[in-house]
Amino acid sequence: MKFVCYREFDDPQEPILPGVLHQGRTLPLTRVVAVAEAMAPKGLSVPDDLFAVLAKLAGYGRALRDLEKARILDKLWPEAGVTFAAPLPRPHRILGIGRNYAEHAKEMGNDVPSEPIVFQKASTSVIAPGQPIVLPPNVGNVDFEGELAVVIGVAGKNVTEAEALSLVAGYTLINDVTARDEQKRAIAKSLPWFLSKSYDTFGPLGPCLVTPDEIPDPQNLTLTLSVNDEIKQQANTSEMLFTIPALIAYLSRHFALAPGDVIATGTPSGIAPLRSGDIVEVRIAEIGTLTNPVIGEDEVF
Repeated sequence: MKFVCYREFDDPQEPILPGVLHQGRTLPLTRVVAVAEAMAPKGLSVPDDLFAVLAKLAGYGRALRDLEKARILDKLWPEAGVTFAAPLPRPHRILGIGRNYAEHAKEMGNDVPSEPIVFQKASTSVIAPGQPIVLPPNVGNVDFEGELAVVIGVAGKNVTEAEALSLVAGYTLINDVTARDEQKRAIAKSLPWFLSKSYDTFGPLGPCLVTPDEIPDPQNLTLTLSVNDEIKQQANTSEMLFTIPALIAYLSRHFALAPGDVIATGTPSGIAPLRSGDIVEVRIAEIGTLTNPVIGEDEVF
């Protein structure tokens, strides 16, 4: 199932609603669940809390497949003229993993880490597909970093690697935009990376959240990032130094993971600065393409 969040009528005053992408159409999740319950009651509902929705995605997926088998899904009226938000507009936390691809560590002049390097990124950095990445003035180079993102749907602490994927609500894409010069200064002073990662608009997320039944092996996905139609980054998630189960287990040994946590699993080699006027696309075929333009702060209206 491909889960999305959207607004009606391209109006920022409209509430953000949960939906499902099906054959290019956006179906309101409340409508899908209402029809599914009318056909075969299973006690499904759509909570107002988006984090609570994440824990129910597997049940919604089963209901969606039942409607599809009954040939009812195609008869549901889709929403028209919607504007997509990020699939998780305000994550509980964004937990970044640094240098999780050997070639990226090498291009940064660093050794391959012996254990995961974990940093946090402000949830307020998240923007939707299509929204502009805004380059702040006087910060030096700002780099793109295309990554697979893992969204947690079930709380867990001290989970094993064998149990880890049971916590996952789904997978999406993130561009971990980074003020690189600022990050280098922080590293030189043994300071955290948080500020260089957390400027407003530095967290494009989307275009949708794909449930694990559609991505049975998250360690075999081809990730690309293109700028102005030129491929800059390309790797397979099999090249990660620390796998997704290993990362989830590692993090959960230190603190409880919670619904709405986003794990940005690291970027491959090929990072480079962004410029105003660029169009950045992060793509994994099984998820889709996350596209964002780049503008300067003086171009914000």
